[in-house]
Formats: sequence, structure tokens, C-alpha cells
Amino acid sequence: MSISENAVLTKREILEIERETEEKYGISRLVLMENAGRMTAEIIKSRFGKTGNLKVCVVSGKGNNGGDGFVAARYLFNAGCGVKVVYIAPPEQFTKLSFTNYEILCKMKVDAFLFGGSDFKTGFLKEADVVIDAVFGTGLKGRITGVPAQAVSAVNGSGRFVVCADIPSGLDADEGVIFGDAVKGNLTVSFGFAKKGFYINRGPEYCGEIVVADIGFPGFLKKRVING
Repeated sequence: MSISENAVLTKREILEIERETEEKYGISRLVLMENAGRMTAEIIKSRFGKTGNLKVCVVSGKGNNGGDGFVAARYLFNAGCGVKVVYIAPPEQFTKLSFTNYEILCKMKVDAFLFGGSDFKTGFLKEADVVIDAVFGTGLKGRITGVPAQAVSAVNGSGRFVVCADIPSGLDADEGVIFGDAVKGNLTVSFGFAKKGFYINRGPEYCGEIVVADIGFPGFLKKRVING
């Protein structure tokens, strides 16, 4: 499940590997998203054991990181967990890949709520055993404000065990700095490779335990990075 700690990359390096994986080897970003969400769910299941009594609240943004959260929600729902999904922007603002997985959740009748909407309750987070942070991934630029900032605050104020999908929302993947606020995770499931910012400045404080999950990048690309 984990790869060498030497494979610590910058955002630019990870984007290049994602591009090469899709364009050269035909492994689409939708497949990578499926694997990322599935691995997040599997790691949670392995940590908490009996899933039938496990309550999970997934907090998703409108970007592809939100889609990772939607996939994780589906797998946990299939495992018998009590799952609630909270999304922080209207579905029409989702990226195409994220919307695809949101639609699947709707068809499966997984409980999903707009953050701040009439049916939303902050208690969804506090009643959960696990909160999954899938608000922002590595592409975040600048300070978190508005509704996303409220969502980050709600995650941090939940008092629950927080699992960050790929990176704590609000943490800079390269520099390990915080612009305003960020999610404080108990566990960060990093997809494919660890990020440079996990280990410097405030990265360790916000990541918690770090697990690097294999999401399907060609193995020789990993070896190329590790071996230089």
C-alpha cells in the first residue's frame, strides 16, 4: 500500500506523472479517481474494522478532490457504513469527473446535502465516527474564504477522526504552509506519492499520520522517480 519515502514529489512533478499516465498509457483520470476513492475507503475499513456500525461524513469540494470523496463514500456505503455526504458548492459547479461520481451517489440514494442548505445540519459531522476531508486537493491557490472556509472550520470543530483525501485542505503541497486555515487531519491518504509539503513547515502538524496509497500509476514511473 505504501511506497518508498524517497518518492516525495512537488505538485509539478505529480501533474506531469498524471499527464503521462493518461496520455501515454491510457489510464484516465476517472480511473485514477476511482482508485483513489476506493483506496481511501479500504484504508478506513482496515483501521476501524466492523463497518456496519461505522458512521462516516464525507465533506467534498467542487473539484476533482471532491470526486475522490464521492467515490470513497460509495465504497463505504457498499460496505454497510452509515454515510452522509456534504458538498460545499452546487452540483452544476462540479468538475466533469466529480459530477460523474456525484450522479452515481444520487442514483444509489446515498444521503447527500449542500453545506448550508435547508436540509444540512452541522451535527452530521459531530455524529460521525470518521470525517473525510475532500474539499481541496493539491491545486489550491491562495487563501480559503467563504463557504469553503466555513466547511474547513466545521471539519476542524467536529472533534472526529479526520481522514484527508490526498492532502489536508488548505495545506500547500510544496511549501507546507497555510494560507488562512486548513484541515487538521489525523490521517492523510496521499495518492500515488507523498508531497514535499507534508514534511516541512506546518505539514507534519496538519497531516497527522501519512499513508501513501497506490492508485494505479505505472510501476516503472514510480521506480523512475525513486531511482532518479
